Amino acid sequence: MSHLSSLYASYFLLAVFSYSPAFASPEETQLLAQRGNGVVSQTIFSARINKIPLESRFSVLRDRARLRDILNALLLHAQLAADARDAEFDKEDIVIKRMQLAADTELAVAWLQRYIEIQPEGDYEQLAFEYYQLHHKSMLTSPKIDVSHILISTRERSGEDAKELADSISQQLVGDSAKFDQLITEYSEDPSASANQGRFSSVKKGDMVYPFEKAAFALEAGEISAPVETEYGFHIIRLDAHIAPEKVDFDDVKQQLEERERKKHQDRIKRDYLESLTSIDVKMTEEALLEMVRSQFGVVYTDSPEGGQE
Repeated sequence: MSHLSSLYASYFLLAVFSYSPAFASPEETQLLAQRGNGVVSQTIFSARINKIPLESRFSVLRDRARLRDILNALLLHAQLAADARDAEFDKEDIVIKRMQLAADTELAVAWLQRYIEIQPEGDYEQLAFEYYQLHHKSMLTSPKIDVSHILISTRERSGEDAKELADSISQQLVGDSAKFDQLITEYSEDPSASANQGRFSSVKKGDMVYPFEKAAFALEAGEISAPVETEYGFHIIRLDAHIAPEKVDFDDVKQQLEERERKKHQDRIKRDYLESLTSIDVKMTEEALLEMVRSQFGVVYTDSPEGGQE
């Protein structure tokens, strides 16, 4: 499915859970959703989506659950705001100032994001290559193993019965480890065993469930484990080979390093810009400071001989 088709599918599924008859008046054609007195327009929804970093925005738009949560939050805020306006709460002086404060905060966040975006881009490929040149000796692939296993599943038997069978197979291998491949064919209930004969190549940490991984990586080449329990049942594991880490080619890490350099560049722009603003001297008179203290704590705090509470 194309990206566009996926996006349409997400919107369709979103619409299904909250669909109501079409808005009637021409002015309402730009409305996205309404619940009670709460109204969310297309432009308000776009403004909310614009707050999501560009690199993450499309994945959010494709996620029906996240879209639903965003829309529900917007509707709830719209409903609360509508009730506040009906009660003329929005006309109270302190609320007006709080709304101005919220507007300034949103403007500041949006401007900082835009300021970073309009600065000249760095040569991220060159920066990535320079970083690789300095650090390539420490850039290694993850340790890997080749491993085989016999799975005794708990899907259709109790854990006790599965362990008993796994223990008996393990005992057979104590005296004759060469029987391992034969016992895979005879006993393993891993669905993939018929295709891969129980073997997995170039397994790295994170590829398998943790108890299996922990036991397998602790083995020496040729060593066979005691039965290891996982959510799938009991595994008897043979470590076939350790694969040592290898140096990583630049092409294999180029994209990752370029993203790293882009993030560093953007962080540096942000840091320098904010430092240029916060390094400016603050101008504030003693009278203004005292007035702030009076307004917040009362005259008693400033009129005390020691400047403290009487």
